[in-house]
Amino acid sequence: MSPHQEVSNIPLVSVVVPTHNRKNAVTKCVESVLHSSYPHFEVIVVDDASTDGTFQHLSALFPNVKLIGLDREQMVSGSRNAGCKHAKGELVFLVDDDNVVHPNAIGELVKAISDNPHAGIAGPIMYYLRAPEQVWCSGVSRNLLTSFTKFSVEKPDGSKNCYLTDDIPNAFMIRKRVFDDVGGFDHVEFVQHLGEADFCERAARKGFDAIMVPKAIIWHDVPVRKWPYRGTRNLHMPSSRRAYHVARSRILFMRKYAGPWRFVIFTVAFLPLIALSHIMMILKQSNASDRRGASAYTRGLIDGLNMVRLAREDSALSN
Repeated sequence: MSPHQEVSNIPLVSVVVPTHNRKNAVTKCVESVLHSSYPHFEVIVVDDASTDGTFQHLSALFPNVKLIGLDREQMVSGSRNAGCKHAKGELVFLVDDDNVVHPNAIGELVKAISDNPHAGIAGPIMYYLRAPEQVWCSGVSRNLLTSFTKFSVEKPDGSKNCYLTDDIPNAFMIRKRVFDDVGGFDHVEFVQHLGEADFCERAARKGFDAIMVPKAIIWHDVPVRKWPYRGTRNLHMPSSRRAYHVARSRILFMRKYAGPWRFVIFTVAFLPLIALSHIMMILKQSNASDRRGASAYTRGLIDGLNMVRLAREDSALSN
């Protein structure tokens, strides 16, 4: 079906794909979306100031895809906001560029979110592209005392059409009105990490559930996790910039949602252990660029704590 085919009795879905300097990955992603069986969707690719010719490449390949070229890099949260603001659909499917989407995924997500009026966000089960039968993520649970995050990697048993999750990374469908009510993604504090978690927390506080949909499937093109974790990629820190935001965002997320006493316990009892283990793991890497991540991670810790301190000082002055 054409991505712009007019179908009056089913909702229009706007598929938003942010990308930055990954023209081969985003090409595969867009191709998979265009093969979707759902008959009523538009595709919006947000090129986040790429320097590898992504915009020109996609323009030539996909004349029916709407391309938004950002003049300066806004990273994933800013790119998602830009795409959502141009979306015409009442539902928006946000997909990171390193995914391949099953033809039935959009339709299954639409059905689930339509059948569950309290659901504001719906996510597919995410498998590894490099190990297509192995689950990358089938749900997320967060501990607001320790800050620990658990990705479920179990295949759903098929007994439920959907189930609750604390948040959904990587690919998820949202109601456009939820995006508007929540105020979009925080492109100041959570520019590259925990943006989805922050969005889901704010949506939950407005009464919207996040659900996982077992019949909706995508494949995520990332290295297969191994246990015990070895390497910064398994900790979602493949670059120094990412390491910085992982450290900073953890502190800011806990300050925002844990509450005063849990945040104190987290800062005193858990943050030092987490930081030490992450820095030690980074330093064990043989690659010099990986080791530079330790410095970036430390800067992220310092900046995060300073932002908390400044926020408290501003609050005290305003009172």
